[in-house]
Amino acid sequence: MDEKLYTTEEVANILRTSAAQIHNILSRGYEGTELPKSIRVGRRRLWPESEIKAWISAQLLNTETNGFKPESKPKPKTINRI
Repeated sequence: MDEKLYTTEEVANILRTSAAQIHNILSRGYEGTELPKSIRVGRRRLWPESEIKAWISAQLLNTETNGFKPESKPKPKTINRI
C-alpha cells in the first residue's frame, strides 16, 4: 500500500484553515463530518490521501445538489435607545 499520509499541518493547508482549527474540530468530535476521517499512528493523527479526496468530493457534491445556503440569516440591526 503506497498511500500518502498527511499530517495535521498538511491537512490544514489543503483545507485552507489552521492546525488549531483542525484540533478544535477533533476535540469537539466532528471528525467525518467537518473533517475527513483520520487514523492514529502512535500519538500522531494522520489522514490518508483517499479519505481527504473522498471527503472533499462529498462536500462538493453536497454543495452542488443543495446549492449554497448560509446556515443562519443575518440579524437585523437594531437601535438601542435609553
